[in-house]
Amino acid sequence: MALHTRRPFFGLHTNIETRELARTSRLVSSCIGIDVPPNKAIVGANAFAHEAGIHQDGVLKHRLTYEIMSAETVGWDGVGMVLGKHSGRHALRAKTEALGYELSDDELTLLFARFKQLADRKKLLDEGDIHALMIREPQEVARELG
Repeated sequence: MALHTRRPFFGLHTNIETRELARTSRLVSSCIGIDVPPNKAIVGANAFAHEAGIHQDGVLKHRLTYEIMSAETVGWDGVGMVLGKHSGRHALRAKTEALGYELSDDELTLLFARFKQLADRKKLLDEGDIHALMIREPQEVARELG
């Protein structure tokens, strides 16, 4: 990937189909019976995952801030944002929008507070958790809006 990503620097070219790297890695892993560590560069499950709020914000604003190659370049479908206790408002807004919700700034502030409370109890949050956070009882909404 260094040769592919930094082609002008190295001045070299290969005919390797980089979009097959992740799939090939999984195949080799399966054949030899050794799992790929999640933090393995390029082919590990967490290679393109971001939980830290500052990283998520940077990636959402300009992906090249923290990634010198795209996940698709090596055959991943793009892991993207991992929502957890270190995630920020920008990532939460991006996730809720991806799920079809449109929130005002005030609604996002209320949701973010609830999100942080749940994230403190649960390591990682999934789409089901976000949907559950979006469902509130009317009296709870009235209390939150004060």
